[in-house]
Amino acid sequence: MKTERYTKAKRTVSYRFLLFSFLALFCLSLAVPAVVTKVYCADKWPSGPVRLIVPFSPGGLVDTFARGLQPYLKKELGVPIVVEDMPGAGTRIGNQYVYDQKPDGYVILVANNAELTVGEIVHNVKYDTESFTYIDTFLMEEPAIVVKADSPYKSLNDLIAAAKTKKVNFGHIGTAGYYHLQTLLIEEAAGVTFSKVPYKGGAPIGSNIQGGHIDAGIVGFGFGVKQQKAGNLRVIGVCGQSRHKHFPDIQCVSDVAPGFKGGPYVMGLVAPPKLPDNIRDKIENAYQNAIKNQKFTAWAQKSAMFVVSIGHENYRQTMLDFKKNYMVYKDRLKSLMK
Repeated sequence: MKTERYTKAKRTVSYRFLLFSFLALFCLSLAVPAVVTKVYCADKWPSGPVRLIVPFSPGGLVDTFARGLQPYLKKELGVPIVVEDMPGAGTRIGNQYVYDQKPDGYVILVANNAELTVGEIVHNVKYDTESFTYIDTFLMEEPAIVVKADSPYKSLNDLIAAAKTKKVNFGHIGTAGYYHLQTLLIEEAAGVTFSKVPYKGGAPIGSNIQGGHIDAGIVGFGFGVKQQKAGNLRVIGVCGQSRHKHFPDIQCVSDVAPGFKGGPYVMGLVAPPKLPDNIRDKIENAYQNAIKNQKFTAWAQKSAMFVVSIGHENYRQTMLDFKKNYMVYKDRLKSLMK
């Protein structure tokens, strides 16, 4: 009897083991195709349009760059490149939109690193700047301080001197963001107070200066120089601690206010978190080839855009450094929201 019970028990264990093994193999058979499909799709990327999301208004520095890059990136990737402007909330609307998208390479943010990091530091955002997938940079420079082409302010000295005796309306992009912070640091170093007016991008600042609604403003350097060439604005200052290497005749803020603590902005292409490495590499390689195109280079020089490529690893480290540096101003920027 004992032997019979032992035999039955042994058979029961064997049946259970076989059943468990069958279920395990069945589940594995379902999972493997999904993994294979994911790799297969990544290898076939891209198979449709790629969207470049610009978190600023049309016509500004970032929008201009995206549209200038568009045909050359299309040539490299072999699919349509669609530029979409998504301004508002100091770039946070566009930043959050891209952060929430599938990491499939079809949605890319044309980012301003300073606005991206400052936005996270100051506001209750749902994205983490360190989690984005960084692809490559395109600009690393200081903003421009601009006035109307026929403005009585012929230099940065003139503008600062005027602000010490009367009201000077000064435009900047966003509230409690990078450009707002640079404006505060100019005021602090020069001992003046501007009547500050926030905008959604450099283009409306330029339009309002031309229309006489404000006296001056801070915009992307390339945009400022382009508008100067068109006869609409005049660049009277570089918002940095040294003069621009290509425009040494333009004063930097430190020339007028040696204690200026402002810094440059870095811009680049950013994708949602967890973008597969092989797709990131394809975008990075396509981008780097696109900006080497002679026609693109000629366009960039004409647009006063001095394109810089440092690769995805250095770009991510630069972002981390930005975040660390701007944490110093966290409380000051938060106070602007009250």
